[in-house]
Amino acid sequence: MSRRPYPGFYFSNDARMFHVVVKMKDVPGALSDVLSTLHETVDLVSSFSYNLGDGTAMLSCFGRSLSPDGNPAQVKAALEQSPMVVECQVKKGGNGVIVDTYHDGVEIAPGRPAIVIDVAGFSRVCDHISKLMGTGGETILFEEGSALGQMSGRFLKDKIGQGRLDQRVEAALDMYKAAGWGSGSLDVERNGAQYRITVRNCLECSEPSAVRKECVFLKGHLLRLVGSLSGEEFGIEETKCRLRGADCCEFLLARREAEAT
Repeated sequence: MSRRPYPGFYFSNDARMFHVVVKMKDVPGALSDVLSTLHETVDLVSSFSYNLGDGTAMLSCFGRSLSPDGNPAQVKAALEQSPMVVECQVKKGGNGVIVDTYHDGVEIAPGRPAIVIDVAGFSRVCDHISKLMGTGGETILFEEGSALGQMSGRFLKDKIGQGRLDQRVEAALDMYKAAGWGSGSLDVERNGAQYRITVRNCLECSEPSAVRKECVFLKGHLLRLVGSLSGEEFGIEETKCRLRGADCCEFLLARREAEAT
């Protein structure tokens, strides 16, 4: 398992650490030109870029000045010499953390903002709800997971279009992994009547629990996600869970007509 650093902030007490944001022309060679200019003054530790759809693109990165006396004004001046740069911003660190204050959040897709939450914190929230409300708390978690799963399924169906259900579910599981929900895999059984989904490092059971025995939020999410992607009714059972001592979580989904036979 390999996790990438969150692009919104970088922890460092080094006063030579900078955050750089560059708006540049969206033309071939622009990114390489900007990176080449940056490499003359900054040792990059992380970066990401994206297209704005208006003929420009953005680069956001954290890096350490190559010079002991380096400062934001020098980096900014060097960037402004590039004909590819439309505008830029350079911010200095040194207070333990340097934060990307140019952006005000993240998107999982254009026009679909998201939040970042600590995985252990989410697991503890689920535990606290169950402690406070007992089985009623687990019902709430299941229903909220179901509502979110249905919304996510409809969104994905609109974005990725038609195709085999197993391929669309696998794409959703890959997105789970990229978002930090856990690493999922799919086995199709009984000629497509049954789907076995295995999730390793599930976010819901990342912390031990004395009150919960299954991942009801993810259970509801998977049920409605698959149902929305397929347009069919499924039943679901969590056959393995780390909260019950297993090394992973496993969910068995079966089409309703298959359950009846």
